[in-house]
Amino acid sequence: WHMNESDERFIRLCNEYPRVAIGSCGDYDVKRPNLAVARMKDLIRHVIDEHGQPVTKLHGLRMLNPLIFTKLPLASADSTNVARNIGIDKAWSGTYAPASKETRAALMVERIESYNSPGSLAYCEQRDRFNMQLQLAV
Repeated sequence: WHMNESDERFIRLCNEYPRVAIGSCGDYDVKRPNLAVARMKDLIRHVIDEHGQPVTKLHGLRMLNPLIFTKLPLASADSTNVARNIGIDKAWSGTYAPASKETRAALMVERIESYNSPGSLAYCEQRDRFNMQLQLAV
């Protein structure tokens, strides 16, 4: 499911399948993490049980940014960030720059894995209600 698709489709997929992959695009691209999180929180609240846990496992595509996955109850997420950035030498300068691409990759993975996704949705209707106009104004 992609974030620019209908809410009803997301809710139906969550109720019919054991795992739903979520992709960002358009206005809700993960390059704008606050907007993506606001959209997802407002949707996930419709597919949680009495404990605030999603009724299906949610997988975030390109969502290993801690600004995203630490705010959403994702069962899993992926990204190409490590593969894309370990070879950019200018990003790894300074006295303590890792000498090899393998070390760079291990460092990036360790930084990502030092965070966790919450087990349940923290949603406040007044604070988290998604409003596209308000999101674009900020």
